[in-house]
Amino acid sequence: MPNITKAVVQSATFPERGQTFIRDDSIEGFALRLTAKGAKSFVWEGRIKGRPRRITIGQFPDLSVAAARIRAHKIRAAIIEGRDPSEEHQTERREPIFADLIKAYFERHANKHKRERSIRHDEWCVSKYVPQSWRGRRLSDIRRDEVENLHATIGNKHGHYAANHTIRFLRCMFNLAREWKMLSGENPSARIRLFKEERRERFLSPEELQRVNQALLDEPDWRWRAFFPVALMLGTRRSELLCVRWSDIDLKQRTLRLPETKAGRPHFLPLPEPAVTLFQSLPSRGKSEWAFPSSRKDGHIVEPAKAWQRIRERAGVKDVRIHDLRHTLASWLVAQGFSLPLIGRALNHRHTSTTERYAHLALDPVRQALEQNAERMFGQSIDEDI
Repeated sequence: MPNITKAVVQSATFPERGQTFIRDDSIEGFALRLTAKGAKSFVWEGRIKGRPRRITIGQFPDLSVAAARIRAHKIRAAIIEGRDPSEEHQTERREPIFADLIKAYFERHANKHKRERSIRHDEWCVSKYVPQSWRGRRLSDIRRDEVENLHATIGNKHGHYAANHTIRFLRCMFNLAREWKMLSGENPSARIRLFKEERRERFLSPEELQRVNQALLDEPDWRWRAFFPVALMLGTRRSELLCVRWSDIDLKQRTLRLPETKAGRPHFLPLPEPAVTLFQSLPSRGKSEWAFPSSRKDGHIVEPAKAWQRIRERAGVKDVRIHDLRHTLASWLVAQGFSLPLIGRALNHRHTSTTERYAHLALDPVRQALEQNAERMFGQSIDEDI
C-alpha cells in the first residue's frame, strides 16, 4: 500500500463501477475513495467502540491531502482516548466553511454597507489573492501561520500594499464570522504584523508632463486620449471619472458633478476652459449616456491600466501610476502658492490631514521667509566675518 500523497491522488483512476479504495500505509484506517461517478474523497475506516464505522473526511481537491491526513490523525487520537469521533465529526461537518463566510460577507455586509466599486474590489481580492483551496475548509481549520505565509507570498509577488490590504480584508471577514457565531475560536488573521508602507509622492515634472502630453496625442483610442487629460486637470480618482454621465456635466455652467466618491458624498467641480473644450469635442456627446462609453453597446470604459501602460511607456515615465496624476495636480497647485484647504476642496479630501501631506512641497514661501529673517538677523555680518 502506498502513502497517500497529492501525486497519488491526482493520478488515481476511477473504477468503471462502484467504488475502490487506496489505503494509506502509515495511518491505519486512512484511505482515498474513488467512485465511478468521478468523485475522490478521503475516508477513515475502522472500529469505534467495537462497531465498524466509515467516516468521510472530505472531498478532493476542496480538502488538501495534508489537511486530510491531519484529520485522520485526530480521528485515531480520539479513538485511543475513548471518544466517538464519528459523532464529533458530524458536529464538525455542520461548521461553516470559508465559502459560507464569503457568501455571508457579501450578502450580510458588503452589499448592504459598501459602495459598488468597493464590493467589486473585494470580489477581485478574494479571487486573486485568497487560495481556492480555502473555500472548502472549515473556518476553524485555517491557521494563523497559513495567513502569515499568505501575507508573505503576496508581498513577494504583488507588493506590500496588496499583501497588507488582503490581511485587513481577511481580518474583517473573520471578525464578522465571530460576530455572526460562524467561528468560535480566534481570528487567524488578528495581530499579524503588516509590512511598513511608505507613502508615495510621485508626480510629473514639467518636462515629464510635456512628454506625457505628446504620448497622449499619439494614443489611438479617443476615450483614453481625453480621459487622462481630464484626470490631470481635475485630480479625480479613476473610478469617479470612468462612470461620468453627460447628465453630470453642465457645459453652460462649466461644472462637473461626481455623484459617487470615496468620501461618500457628491462632489462638484468647476471645469477649467480646456476641460470644457475637451468635453465639447467628445464623439459621445449627444450619442451616449456616458462621457466615456464602452466599446460595447452598454456601459462605460472600465479599466484604464492597459491604456496608461502604453502611454507612460511612450512618455518614458514607467514608474508613474494613474493615481500619481492626482498627486501631480496637487503638487502643481502647491507650487503656485494655493492654500492647502483650497487644494483639499478640489481633491475632495474628507480630512485636512490628507492634504497636509503636500505641505512640504510649498518651499518658495518658506524660502522667502527664511531669506528675509536671515537678512534681518545677520545682514552682511557673515560675509564680513569670513
